[in-house]
Amino acid sequence: MSILGTPNKPAPAKNNGPLLRYIAIGCGLLLVIAIAFSVGTGIGFAFGRFTGDGPRTAAAPTVATEEAAPVAPERDLSNADMEIFWEAMGLLERDFYGELPAGQERSYGAIRGVLGLLDDPNTSFMAPDQAKSFLESMDGSFEGIGATVELVEDGSAVRLVEPFENQPAWNAGLRRNDLVIAIDGVAVSEMADLNVAISKIKGPKGSSVVLTIKRPSTDETFDVTVVRDVIQIPIVFTDTYGQDEDIAYIRLSRFSDDSGRRVRDAVDEATRKDLRGIIFDLRGNPGGLLREAVRVSSVFLEGERVLIERFSDGSEQIYDTEDKAAVDAALPIVLLVDEGSASASEIVAGALQDAGRAVLIGTTTFGKGSVQLPHTLSDGSMMRVTIARWYTPADRSIDKTGLDPDIVVEITDEQIEADEDPQLDRAIELLETGQ
Repeated sequence: MSILGTPNKPAPAKNNGPLLRYIAIGCGLLLVIAIAFSVGTGIGFAFGRFTGDGPRTAAAPTVATEEAAPVAPERDLSNADMEIFWEAMGLLERDFYGELPAGQERSYGAIRGVLGLLDDPNTSFMAPDQAKSFLESMDGSFEGIGATVELVEDGSAVRLVEPFENQPAWNAGLRRNDLVIAIDGVAVSEMADLNVAISKIKGPKGSSVVLTIKRPSTDETFDVTVVRDVIQIPIVFTDTYGQDEDIAYIRLSRFSDDSGRRVRDAVDEATRKDLRGIIFDLRGNPGGLLREAVRVSSVFLEGERVLIERFSDGSEQIYDTEDKAAVDAALPIVLLVDEGSASASEIVAGALQDAGRAVLIGTTTFGKGSVQLPHTLSDGSMMRVTIARWYTPADRSIDKTGLDPDIVVEITDEQIEADEDPQLDRAIELLETGQ
């Protein structure tokens, strides 16, 4: 989701180069409705993103670069095409019966109009307040309803990809795949894009928003009032399972700064005792920083390729593991994924699957295989531009298709509400019995 010019591309190289890239989550942008709206998208992701631009939390995912984005190229605004634009604007200013939007809003509208022609939901524009929320979300600051979302293809609704347990949306009774068709009485179909919807859903702690929900499973439509709050989602959660408590469980909620170190610390702590195996849970993870996807992969892999990034000019950037693995190569690993696993989550899952290092259990992942470069514009607004596609080490593209698990295990809303987890149960069974 972005516009204006083509950023400079990194020179082809076979190293890990700049990794602070946001891999945005597809299908319109997935955002974890915390401040803006994760992994992407969402979404994951939210956020969704960043590479790890999977679904997002009130902000959107992407894979960003650590280096400063290149300055937008100079443009000749006096050419014939732009003259037509100014001619049309002059006619509107002279003849329109009504009130025209302010100059800044006109500019934003023009940008969004061009972006709408690109057939790329991940190239996007955010007004200054939306950009601020987005950046805050990457720092782990969330205020909102607590859900990973995406915009449906026809723009008529926002789909809840993953409401976080015990967070405002969940506590208000909202569940996975619920469709938000109106926000405070305004139809989502009348909103310019997902960012606009996000700006209406987000808000400070203690404030409320009325969401009109259509539940596909029952075709029921109803209003829900959600009181916003500070979203508390631990980046890494650990537990143990099995009769002898010898199965380590590690869940990563997003690929934010320092996620790689936190996962490594969790694995180091778990492997202080003899283990039967490790369950690494990336369900509902919308993605985040590409750099951290490489670092998390390096916890489980050593001397292996993590992903290939390809640009429009045919050049490519190859990312390999960058550290010694924290687990013995013989220790079994099960990786849990679902439709909320996006972007950076898919990078890690694809790398471990291609290397034969983990068994994937769950459902097909989101399918966010592009990389976005965020540009902060002079007025504080932001444009995220898709600059590349990424591929797994085996040269697989997962964009719009996702990764298929090795063992498919579905989970229903009824099972979730009953605190049942057949995907986790299957992972434990596999590690205990080998089957």
